[in-house]
Amino acid sequence: MAQPTYTPTHCPQTGRKFTRAERKAANKAKFQATLTSKPKRKPAKASAPVRNAETILQDLIAGRMTLKALRAEAAAGTLLKPASKRKAKAVKGTTAKVRKATPQERTADKQERAAHGPKGVGPITPTSTPRKADVSTAKQVSAAQGERNRRKHAMKLATKWAYSSNYGGQFLPEQQAELMRLTGLTEVSTYEDVMAASL
Repeated sequence: MAQPTYTPTHCPQTGRKFTRAERKAANKAKFQATLTSKPKRKPAKASAPVRNAETILQDLIAGRMTLKALRAEAAAGTLLKPASKRKAKAVKGTTAKVRKATPQERTADKQERAAHGPKGVGPITPTSTPRKADVSTAKQVSAAQGERNRRKHAMKLATKWAYSSNYGGQFLPEQQAELMRLTGLTEVSTYEDVMAASL
């Protein structure tokens, strides 16, 4: 059902049809009358400021408040209740919310543990003499890692080339040269040769 207009379209006494401007002016006047007739809201009473323990303690130390005034405030109920222990800890930052690891982070951590061992093997104990780096051991570790990477790359290339359409049971000469460089063998011609050398 349509909302009724403020003024009728025709005059009730004479039956004359009101013009659009007359109806607009009458509607505006009636609307203003409804606004003034509505009761206005009273402004909310300003409540006494609620104070917490920190501000009260500062006022007591500075001498701006006495114990008598503190008792009066406590009787009036303008003091805040102490925050719960859980909230107090959260504010201090002792119980920080721990973010759950994403699936990608969990996978990366799992792979890192498998490759390098568990994190945080133990507490670090300081020594009086600084530990010198063992260069020869570092070189050996680096060479072994490089060898593993080259074999892994050789396996990848051999698999890719063995499943290509132009593989006829043996690798092409330039492919053989690359696989010999990576594996360190003098003769590599088939996929089986590379797999045997890489394992």
